[in-house]
Amino acid sequence: MKATPISAEAYDDLWAAGWDDTRLYGPMARHSRRLFRLLAADLSPKSILDVGCGEGSLLSTLMAEHPGAQGTGLEVSDRAIALAQRVTPAAAFKNCDIATGALDEKFDLVVSADVVEHIADDFTAIKNMAAMTAPGGRLIISTLQGRMRKFERQVGHVRNYEYGELEEKIRAAGLTVERVVAWGWPLYSPLYRDLLDMMGNKGTMGRFGLVRKTICHMLYALFMLNRSTKGDYIFVRAVKND
Repeated sequence: MKATPISAEAYDDLWAAGWDDTRLYGPMARHSRRLFRLLAADLSPKSILDVGCGEGSLLSTLMAEHPGAQGTGLEVSDRAIALAQRVTPAAAFKNCDIATGALDEKFDLVVSADVVEHIADDFTAIKNMAAMTAPGGRLIISTLQGRMRKFERQVGHVRNYEYGELEEKIRAAGLTVERVVAWGWPLYSPLYRDLLDMMGNKGTMGRFGLVRKTICHMLYALFMLNRSTKGDYIFVRAVKND
């Protein structure tokens, strides 16, 4: 069955259902922010763009790591933008569909977490991100590769990438790949993803109370045992040379 992207209105519904707590406290989202911090640790960006910024936690994390950097977030969901403005009031947020448009501005660091797998025309989206990356700047994209689970399709995935596919598309967009991190084996992927699939993704939405937050903290610590040289959660860092 061919997967189709979900609408901006459907994303509004997901954020209204408590997706922000999933992104704030979920062990995968927290490890994603940790790995983005590590991949950008040697940089000194004066401007940061988060494409598909969601509730704003990644942009907030990177702005805290790089004091003085101006932050901008792009989103298709107005509800996510409202959440992000509360999380990161110092940043600017704009409604923009990266698959059909881009800003005229250039940024020293462009990041995008868990976005390209939701976009039918992902190559145009990657080219638009590359166009907003300043000469000498970096683009860092994270996504999933390998077998897609049913619950991932339900939250809007139209693909999980083939191994090597994301790097290939980033190079085709005119950037030079500097570093690839494939993280998550075996505890996050396949074990945790398979468990979520069997459970129908239950327990990951809505407001997180003390019990769920405690479970998330425990899983976050457990996931430290995952390998950072093997896994299906991939991060690609590339530089724009011209």
